[in-house]
Amino acid sequence: MDFLTRTLIPSARGEPVSEYKFQPRCEMIADRTPDGLGPAETSRQDLARLDRRRSFDMATGVACFVLALLFYYGAVLRIDFKRTDFLDLNPYPDAVEYFAQANSILKEGSPTIQIGYDRLPSRYPLGYPALTLPWLKFLPHNGILAPFRTNETIGLLLLTGSFVLYFVIGRPLAGGLAALLLATQPAFVTFSRSPMSDLSGGAFAVLAFALVYLGLARRRRWLIYCAAVVLGVSLCIRPQLLFMAPLLIAMALFPGDDSWTKWFIHCFLVLVVFALAASPYFILNTLEFGHPLRTGYEFWGLSTETAFSLHNLPLQFAWIWSEITVSWDQFRVANLFGTGTYLVPPFIFLSALGFAFIKVRRFEISALLAASAYFVAIVTYAYVDGRFYIPIFFLLVALAVLPAEWAMRQSLTGRFSIWTVGVLAVFLLSCIGYPSQSGFKPQGGRSQAWDALHYANGNGKSFWYEAQKEFMRLFRHAPGIVLSDIDPPYLNALLPKPFVAAPIDEQHHYCYSRFWHYGKVEALRLVQTGLDHATPVYALLVPPINGDQDLRRLPLIKGYSWRRSGKSNSTALIMTLTIDTGPPTLDPTFTKTD
Repeated sequence: MDFLTRTLIPSARGEPVSEYKFQPRCEMIADRTPDGLGPAETSRQDLARLDRRRSFDMATGVACFVLALLFYYGAVLRIDFKRTDFLDLNPYPDAVEYFAQANSILKEGSPTIQIGYDRLPSRYPLGYPALTLPWLKFLPHNGILAPFRTNETIGLLLLTGSFVLYFVIGRPLAGGLAALLLATQPAFVTFSRSPMSDLSGGAFAVLAFALVYLGLARRRRWLIYCAAVVLGVSLCIRPQLLFMAPLLIAMALFPGDDSWTKWFIHCFLVLVVFALAASPYFILNTLEFGHPLRTGYEFWGLSTETAFSLHNLPLQFAWIWSEITVSWDQFRVANLFGTGTYLVPPFIFLSALGFAFIKVRRFEISALLAASAYFVAIVTYAYVDGRFYIPIFFLLVALAVLPAEWAMRQSLTGRFSIWTVGVLAVFLLSCIGYPSQSGFKPQGGRSQAWDALHYANGNGKSFWYEAQKEFMRLFRHAPGIVLSDIDPPYLNALLPKPFVAAPIDEQHHYCYSRFWHYGKVEALRLVQTGLDHATPVYALLVPPINGDQDLRRLPLIKGYSWRRSGKSNSTALIMTLTIDTGPPTLDPTFTKTD
């Protein structure tokens, strides 16, 4: 055995070190490098190279994260909302009802909207309005900004959380790339500027996926229980997130050598935790509408019986194809707060390429099941809108990061190839957002990053907000009834409590309910009630939009006439209901003006 030596080498299968393996001496000699370095010296060099690579990863990841934050500031945080039309809270009635519910929770303790003296249920659950409460309390004189500040904060937390998650698992480079891909995603930028619940719904979905990943990776069941709580609570924000529930199959796939009894108990308990966390949504529906599955949509005349159907597939796939081929031509909700684009083709291609880098493990199985179930639900949904896909868009970032991280690491170590250059080029195009369309009518050949940075502070004027602001400046000290073509829940949320706002007639967003009605008769009755109690009655119109033609819609009261206030201007057309007896005046005697 001159040519053999016995060395203490642990087996690859994890056998005890006390067992021996035979290794030829020639292999030990071959372990030396051409420079004559032994294994110890080579190991030190390998460690040095590893440290340098980690340093490069850290520096590049941090740089990408800082760049993402700078872009987010330029595209979202620096917007002066008072110089845009955002304060009118489009689209109607979604954003208006979110804001009205938040004000009602803060002032009255219940999530309702107000039309006239009636307090009514909203179409939408109370989760997102509840998220805006901290900002609403923090901005007592500027509460209209609360929904926007809420989504700005959520967007910032999403960016930071993406980087921190990858940093915690030892992949700072991937964290920086993920933050940059997310920050430059058009859907993310657009809805970070919006007063809508879609961003928060996507954020809750991402948080649930992150908790499940950490729970499986670190073998901590309590993290999966936390994910169950997050998913359950998210139903109060976006009920469609119920279809993400297959994510909890991770508990059944949890690694370990537990007994079948213990395994079954945990699988059962995670469902119980999810059900308890989701129960407020169903309890509130039962208390308000008499059935756990009945919502405000039914109350306001919108049927949900055929909300999910295979007949919706052609329209949904047509929308997806228009996004992939950059050929959409319809006005979208995304046009209200951004360019109208949700995703760009390079990002879609990069995400698809990410499937080649996936290692099918426990988390990947549960994540793919949950994402697939949610996707199937949305493509069969009756309402075709890209914002319902936002949770999927955010999760695609984790896929797109995989090839981007590989290509970036190859380039940092100097190993370039045609594949490396190609992936880096696609990653760069994804961040730039080219090619794409912007605006309405959409213009092709646009860069989403460029348009996002140049979007701020140049988006018109908020006519509703300016009209009510002017009205309050003039008649703050003379509270009364206000008939207006401005959405009544919007006005009632902004006007001080003594004021009561209502529609002029039946032409409003709440005219389809089988349980509540407001038309000309109700408007006349409301005005008569005000006159009986010597309450001032006003009409507030928006001149640039409606003009004088709406004056004919105002209710007529015998012995009274509508007179234009001398304080009316190009911002607000204000009418006051005055008694016919006595000399006519521009302003009634009961008003006090500044």
